[in-house]
Amino acid sequence: MRCRFFLLITALLAFTPSYAQEITVNYVFDGQIRADLSKMPRGPLKVATFSDGRSDGNPRLIAGEWVADRPLAAIVQDAIVQGFNKGNATLADSGEQMTLEGSILSSALETVEANGQTTLRLTIRTQVKLMGSGRTMWQTTLFGRGEAPAADGITAALNQALDRTITGLLQDDYFLIEIQ
Repeated sequence: MRCRFFLLITALLAFTPSYAQEITVNYVFDGQIRADLSKMPRGPLKVATFSDGRSDGNPRLIAGEWVADRPLAAIVQDAIVQGFNKGNATLADSGEQMTLEGSILSSALETVEANGQTTLRLTIRTQVKLMGSGRTMWQTTLFGRGEAPAADGITAALNQALDRTITGLLQDDYFLIEIQ
């Protein structure tokens, strides 16, 4: 009986249509960083592996029906590292004095109709905190919102959301005070 039940479930899962659309994310941050991060007197900074705190169970889910080729938390972490590199920050894998930790809290996609145009609005909420000397030095929630015409696709909205996540972090005066 167990064998038949297992075969029935396996067959149902095999023939259940999948509505997810996978994209390859090749994000490159080409924005400007206003702060020179090359001098951090408190020592080098480590960007820890970001986690995914969403409850949907699919770490590759961007939002809606869209999934990425790798976990969204890794995409956001990579984008933030690119921002630090653009600002000439000294990043470390070991021997760091400070660690930036992050967790994806949510991601949502809206389709907005206005003036005869369809726009995709993607919002990624990421909690970040700066740890140093065994304590939380600073923390916030970053709201990366990207909007793009639906014809440009989800990739354009994702790129804009990542740009805004980076600038939200690296233009935060309180964060910059803690690391500089």
